[in-house]
Amino acid sequence: MTITSAVPADLDEAVRCLTASFAQDPITGYVLQTGEGYPARLTQFFSLLMRARIALQMPVLVARAAAGIHGAIMGYTTLRPAWPAQIAAEWERFEAAVPGLTERLLAYEEIAEKFKPPAPHYYLGAIGVDPSVQGRGIGAQLLKSFCERSAGDALSDGVYLETAKESILSFYKSAGFVETGRGELGSDTLWCMYLAHKKAG
Repeated sequence: MTITSAVPADLDEAVRCLTASFAQDPITGYVLQTGEGYPARLTQFFSLLMRARIALQMPVLVARAAAGIHGAIMGYTTLRPAWPAQIAAEWERFEAAVPGLTERLLAYEEIAEKFKPPAPHYYLGAIGVDPSVQGRGIGAQLLKSFCERSAGDALSDGVYLETAKESILSFYKSAGFVETGRGELGSDTLWCMYLAHKKAG
């Protein structure tokens, strides 16, 4: 298993891994609304996010094996550049087509913004492993690689993320993340977590 930067040709496989991994996720379930059409919305959601981040050369990493891609992780560096115009327009159409999506995203972002650290940092937006190969340490490898990329950036002081799955808190804590705060997202709790890099000297 090797962890490498994603290229456009990886999009379909990487999105498939994320979609399968997030099928029961409380955050995407709240934002995109589970029920009829949810898998298709989830696929389009991750496709737009990944396409934009690859185009902007943001951190998008995949776990590669001989059988194909088994997982992916993606986010932003300390910068949040504007999306390419074509992808931004596709996102606007997607957002308009899902009733209440704008309001739910704002509710989510309000919590995330409240508890994010003031220091410049990388943002981990999504990490997922194909359910058929979970439990083999692939997620840990992806997380380690993402955090190492942040640590190697002189502009970044750490990595910030949110999760609404209590069962995964120990996974992040074992990697050094600590809780910065929490809020209520629909009927679920949103935990905000941060890993501060140890600086030399």
